[in-house]
Amino acid sequence: MSRRVTLLTLAAAAAFLACTVLAVGRRPADPAAWTSVARPPHMRPDYAGATIPPNIAPLNFAIEERAAAYCVRIEGGGGGSLTVHSRDGGVRFPLGKWKAMLRENRGNALSVEIFVRDDGGRWQRFEPIRWTVAAEEIDSHLVYRLIDPTFSTYKYLGVYQRDLESFDESRVLFGGTFDQGCVNCHAFPQNRPDLSLIHVRPGLDPSIQPGMIVVRDGTAARVNTRAPNSSKLAGFTAWHPSGKVAVFSVNDTVQYMHGAGKETREVYDRNSDLALLDFRTESVTTNPAIAAPDRAETFPAWSPDGKYLYFSSAPSVWDKVKDSLLENYQNVKYDLMRVRYDQETNAWGKPEAISTAAETGKSIVEPRPSPDGRYVLVSMCDHGPFPAFRADSDLYLLELANRHYRRLEANSPRSESWHCWSSNSRWIVFESRRDNGHVAWPYLCYLDASGQDHTPLLLPQEDPRFYDTCLKTYNLPELITGPVAVSERELLKAVRSHPRDENAGPAATMTRE
Repeated sequence: MSRRVTLLTLAAAAAFLACTVLAVGRRPADPAAWTSVARPPHMRPDYAGATIPPNIAPLNFAIEERAAAYCVRIEGGGGGSLTVHSRDGGVRFPLGKWKAMLRENRGNALSVEIFVRDDGGRWQRFEPIRWTVAAEEIDSHLVYRLIDPTFSTYKYLGVYQRDLESFDESRVLFGGTFDQGCVNCHAFPQNRPDLSLIHVRPGLDPSIQPGMIVVRDGTAARVNTRAPNSSKLAGFTAWHPSGKVAVFSVNDTVQYMHGAGKETREVYDRNSDLALLDFRTESVTTNPAIAAPDRAETFPAWSPDGKYLYFSSAPSVWDKVKDSLLENYQNVKYDLMRVRYDQETNAWGKPEAISTAAETGKSIVEPRPSPDGRYVLVSMCDHGPFPAFRADSDLYLLELANRHYRRLEANSPRSESWHCWSSNSRWIVFESRRDNGHVAWPYLCYLDASGQDHTPLLLPQEDPRFYDTCLKTYNLPELITGPVAVSERELLKAVRSHPRDENAGPAATMTRE
């Protein structure tokens, strides 16, 4: 019996070796001769001409050309080469070799040659495309909310984080874990992963209370930001660089549908104010400088030194008697404002206009100052406070030294919004609907030392055809320098707590200065 087993084992081993040799022998040969095709190849995502971070995951893509075999060869201006073969047109670069290629070519160009082979064994080569590897890295992690393409309902919302140096994605907080609750408006001070906050809204579980979950010192706690005798909750939130205070908006947002025209959805804010949450005193205050009775203030964002609060502000035109803004919604355009703030005395200065709708003819929303203090990146659209639904929304870069602004070349004919800076002021991420007009995906874009933006790239995915079936919107992408500091379990503990519970965090009270 033992002899028979030994013979069978040897036979199996021989068969395995034979299959291995056959498999190796079937590896497609590198193209040695080819005819040229006088055009670039069709590829998806189209990464042609992109400037890429030196620490980004592989730019896997699909070649949209009919062929029996495919070959991609990358030659680096700083040295090295990388060759990948494919049977189905899906190109996947090995992570280790990819990282070595980028490391060797930081600050240099990459030439990408794409070959296809027909059934007769003849190769063709398309015009090479070019990638430029930037010298500066992008922050290592991206946090975003994934949303289904619905108009007004939600069931499974979650906030996720992605390691940009690989394809690892993990959940930060999933609303399905507390009976289809809503999670939104996550925020980090100066790209820091150790301080963060996220807003939660109850789903089907009546025991879940809405509020803000704040992460500090490695723990998560609930903070109640609701003003007394008010049903309004905290919305868009900005941490002060010190981490000691935060400013949030209180919005009365309404959505409706157009009966005709290119734009389907319309969002307007009947009323909005800003308020300051002080973690030192566990209280919420507001001030006419950020909550004027005749203005609607929203989208707060701090200057990198914490001395100024930037925000969007528009005249309040809501007719409270008619409970309507429909007659005036096209006239609502926001100015870009800022106001000085002294956190030691909690004193506000006088608001000043940085750029106005009267000057630009546009509504200026979602201001985000650059970490180096040179610029403010904004969205501009024809009207209103919600550029994500407007095809006319574009990104503009405003230079603070002279207050000149320009439209980024990275824009598309469709909506661009929800932008964020990398901590070194060399990269931005933004949400764009350019691919199909229905859902928004994150694009990474390099800005050089002069402020010039370069060709952006869609967030790379491990599956070359990932976006063919992706029906999720990547909402509010935020760059941070490392993974979120607490686990989902810790966040869920805070979600299920109550402000009056022990260690659940303070129930903040609202006062008006």
